Amino acid sequence: MKYFNKTLKKGSKVLDACAGTGIYSFYLAKKGCQVTAGDMVDYNVSIIKEKQLETPLLNEVYTGSVLDLSRFEDDSFDTVLCMGALYHIKDEYTRKKAIKECLRVLKSEGIFVASYINKYAVILHNCEDELSNMAELLQYYKESYQGIFYGSSPKEIIDVMENEGLKTLHNIATDGSSYLVNSKLNNSSSENFNKWLQLHFESCEEV
Repeated sequence: MKYFNKTLKKGSKVLDACAGTGIYSFYLAKKGCQVTAGDMVDYNVSIIKEKQLETPLLNEVYTGSVLDLSRFEDDSFDTVLCMGALYHIKDEYTRKKAIKECLRVLKSEGIFVASYINKYAVILHNCEDELSNMAELLQYYKESYQGIFYGSSPKEIIDVMENEGLKTLHNIATDGSSYLVNSKLNNSSSENFNKWLQLHFESCEEV
């Protein structure tokens, strides 16, 4: 949200192409963006529509896959959010297809926002006592896939985006190293937690 606030301009036409239940869609609409929200999961879209009935802020709500945005013409949006697809799609070809389709509907000077799961964070987070699951973690490191989630390295993401002609504005760790010190954060005072947040905001593009 912090980066949305300083990057996306009021009045921008935004496509939230993997909207989930619309948390980003409604936030950006409240900030003055013209937002279209879509998701491929019917249940998610039904929740967005319920929220839209209560607070009609979105331009359009639809059910559809990020792999097929044919309902929209080329160069339709100032910003396209792809915040979900890249860590759910297993194969490289389909991930690239999702990116290309998002970029097709994005204006030439627009902003593309993509989220990914850092594979190294997954490995550290899932280490069991006495490192008893190292064989599983080594396999994940090689294949980058665990259950329904695909993990990427920061370099992989930057390379993929640059190969599509994009320039990286920000590469942000939304959690940073917080998952390594969960109990310490949960037990901290509000004052110290806010200091941690300050540290996180200042370092989230570095770690």
